[in-house]
Amino acid sequence: MELLYDKDKVIRGDLIKRAVLRSDLVPVPLTLEAEIRADREVAQFLEVGQSITTYIGDQLEIIKSEYVPSGKAQGGAEAAFVRLIAVLKPVQAVSFIKTHGIVRYNATLAEIYRAAGATLRSIEGDFAVSRFACLAGEVPTYHIARALQEAGGVVRWNQGRLGFVPLPALFQQATYDSLPSHAADKVNSGFLERHEIPAFYSLDANGQFVFGNRNKPRALRYQPGATETTLRNMTSCLVLTRTARYKYAPSVTAGMLFGIEGGSPLVVMTAASLWEAGTDGEPPNQYTKLWLGRFER
Repeated sequence: MELLYDKDKVIRGDLIKRAVLRSDLVPVPLTLEAEIRADREVAQFLEVGQSITTYIGDQLEIIKSEYVPSGKAQGGAEAAFVRLIAVLKPVQAVSFIKTHGIVRYNATLAEIYRAAGATLRSIEGDFAVSRFACLAGEVPTYHIARALQEAGGVVRWNQGRLGFVPLPALFQQATYDSLPSHAADKVNSGFLERHEIPAFYSLDANGQFVFGNRNKPRALRYQPGATETTLRNMTSCLVLTRTARYKYAPSVTAGMLFGIEGGSPLVVMTAASLWEAGTDGEPPNQYTKLWLGRFER
């Protein structure tokens, strides 16, 4: 895994004890957890507020950093590690608690992100959110996730851009690769799905019930002031169906489509690329783990 600090200085792969680059279909779609061998001179560039850049140019801001001396010396210098957590820099501000409320009506998703402190200029496939409210003392990511649920889609980070994608569109793209059926472990429970994926209902201006998708027996949840389309969107979701250990491929990101031998294609809900250099005599280990899901209405 190639990581850069202080703008253009490369962290050698053998100095990365462990790193996990994780891509998700969530409001903050890219994170990094790493343990890096570093002396105090390098450690100053791995402190909270500093930036880490991936091999393809994605910038992540460090939000947690811990300098851990090992008590050993190597080459006449103290051997130590920095444990850090970093999140995608253009949207990192939306993951922090806000001291003031954010209320918007008929604002685009990009405008909501910027109101929460993000530095995004635009979002591919942007849409208008009829109403958005994040009160003081709350975290915008939860409310952004609700807006995405009501719109029936997700956000994904791809090639340096954040984009909104409706759930059905994820399954209309070309498959990135195919997996044999034995390479992916099945995860399936219709019982849990009925309990955890509710149907929604609301009331119209005349006090009449408005229902979403009730084709299956589900738990019911009330959503005030919602249209039938919104209620149906809220029930639509991705259901974790398989997990697979794939070759080391940090270029694989959430939102890509994988074919499954003898089955329907599944979308990557989460892709986590692990890099372990084999520091301190441990065996090296590199692979990408995929969490794959199907579309459920």
